[in-house]
Amino acid sequence: NISYVNGKLTVVEPYLTVMANSYSRVYGDANPDFGYTVTGGVLYGTPTITCDATATSPVGTYTITIAQGDVTSSQVTYVNGILTITKAPLTIKAGVYTRNQGEDNPTFTPTYEGFKNSENADVLDGKPSMTCLATKDSPVGEYDIIVSGAWDDNYEISYVNGKLTITPIVFESG
Repeated sequence: NISYVNGKLTVVEPYLTVMANSYSRVYGDANPDFGYTVTGGVLYGTPTITCDATATSPVGTYTITIAQGDVTSSQVTYVNGILTITKAPLTIKAGVYTRNQGEDNPTFTPTYEGFKNSENADVLDGKPSMTCLATKDSPVGEYDIIVSGAWDDNYEISYVNGKLTITPIVFESG
């Protein structure tokens, strides 16, 4: 005697992994368009991706959060990504100056290239210093103006030294 028992076939969706992509950007820039990668099958719907970082967020790492959104697939694991914000390049220049022999050095004022978010030198944690070996008694010639010492958590600072040219005094006969 043979008897039969009907079986049941259950089709189970595969386990999916939806991973937010990780990104890197420079301080002061806009966030990239965040994307994701799916492994293990086909994803039905679109997840939501958010990140608290903005263009004014300081250098550091921020979580890129990925969540279900309107995804209808079941058995989905969501893995967050990382946004890394790196220092923005900032160049500080000493400039070019001229003065006559026997005069005091002019006031050396640095110029800046690369500030983000409408910022200026006031945001620097450490202000630059400018030095020159020329004195009031120095002979005619060219002297380096060295700029250094600035620092900030959000800027990678580079320097361009300047020049002071001391010219001879011209006397007019009369």
